Amino acid sequence: MKKLILLVTLLVATGTAVAGEELATDGPITVRNPAEPPEGIVTVELEEIWRLGGDEGEVLLGLPTGLGTDDAGNVYVLDAQLNQVHVVAPDGTLLATRLREGDGPGEMRNPSDLIVWPDGALGIVQEFPGYVIRVDAAGNPLPTLHPGGPTEEGGWGVLMSGNPRGEDGLVVCGQMNQENEQGERERRRYLAAFLADGTVETVMFEETSPPSDRTRMPRERDILLPYMMSWDTGRDGTMAMAVSWDRYLLFVFGPDGKLERTIEKDHEPWRRRDTDRDFMKRLFGVPEGEPAPIELDDTEPVISITLAGVQVVDDEIWVLPSRNVRDLPDGVLQRFDVFDRQGHLRRQVDIRCQGDSLNDRIAVLPGGRFIRQRRFVDCLVTSLGPGSLPSDERGGEESTPAVICYRAKK
Repeated sequence: MKKLILLVTLLVATGTAVAGEELATDGPITVRNPAEPPEGIVTVELEEIWRLGGDEGEVLLGLPTGLGTDDAGNVYVLDAQLNQVHVVAPDGTLLATRLREGDGPGEMRNPSDLIVWPDGALGIVQEFPGYVIRVDAAGNPLPTLHPGGPTEEGGWGVLMSGNPRGEDGLVVCGQMNQENEQGERERRRYLAAFLADGTVETVMFEETSPPSDRTRMPRERDILLPYMMSWDTGRDGTMAMAVSWDRYLLFVFGPDGKLERTIEKDHEPWRRRDTDRDFMKRLFGVPEGEPAPIELDDTEPVISITLAGVQVVDDEIWVLPSRNVRDLPDGVLQRFDVFDRQGHLRRQVDIRCQGDSLNDRIAVLPGGRFIRQRRFVDCLVTSLGPGSLPSDERGGEESTPAVICYRAKK
């Protein structure tokens, strides 16, 4: 029998108000949160510590897309154009530049994501054929991982993104094209955890799409899926992922890979304006005034996909709704919803710094640091196709890709 526990006005042992209500069933607990957090909106003004790239930087950056940290606080930046990873100390010192372009051990070509394990070992996610190139903390090549087996042995085809899991495991988002019983091609997409040797540990999420209807224009929401980018893992193996275009809905998996909680929040989707449609057309390389090659949706996805809108940081889950990068107070770049690990909305955080709210990604690091990946969306889209980085109407320094580390101003 379902048991509803109302927590809106209760106090936990620490005396702190808890938002939302828990609906306990025989399966995972559902946490339903109101639109407004009990602790209100907290404003965090950022001040720069260091930067990598930019017009005046000593390090040349092409397309900085992947990002990660190790237990020592070092930041790792994947350059998807120059096929290398920069290692930056907490104070901004460039410690090393690892890997290079090629097809041999410890080399990569056209990477799609970066995995950083706690000890500084690295995994480079290759999109197709899907595999993970590995090097140890000193940059020495390790055996390549083929999650699910090599493609020629019936492996799982395409890998889109990845994250570390524990000391040496990993979680990847992938896709496999396969034939159904009628001999038609269909797509199986999944998020699965793998052991260090590449064998599957558990499949956390999967869905199968029917064969494409070639009689109609492709739909944006069938191509740009929330769980392709809007998911993250914590150091303890916990994983949180967005699963819906229209609803504010998160799945939270425990370290054992089992679904523990679903998080819901009252939230109105952002209905697109002409400027939003123009931004999406620009991402698809559509000349001004021309129609888009796909059917664009009337609303933005509730949780941002292009800005990787789910982050697991320390004991919290930071979520960036698409609505929260638009119509904000002056000086605020983005507004995050911050949940505790039990799925209760605690507060919203306004990030105050310069930037392009639709294009620049804010990565929240353990220990109170922040990274702004300038022109992240442009860099990511460019890395996936044959074109070059589109022009930026801002011009000047802000038009150049860079990775900038901040701390909260006191």
